[in-house]
Amino acid sequence: MSRKGAAAVVEQHLTPAEVCARLAVSRRTLFSLMVPGRLWPVVRLNARNIRVPASAVNRFLASSSWSPKSVEL
Repeated sequence: MSRKGAAAVVEQHLTPAEVCARLAVSRRTLFSLMVPGRLWPVVRLNARNIRVPASAVNRFLASSSWSPKSVEL
């Protein structure tokens, strides 16, 4: 049975390195922000790999006074 007009919505998940790049922080700072309940939900793929929903990172940026460091090239 198919549903016409229904599209599957797949949320993008970011690696810790990608989140660090968006927030302009170190990996250590990122993991301190990931204390349970402090920042966002984390999806654990296995014992070594995690992902963060992109929407959670965007909500964090929009709702906080967080301002990434400016990067000079």
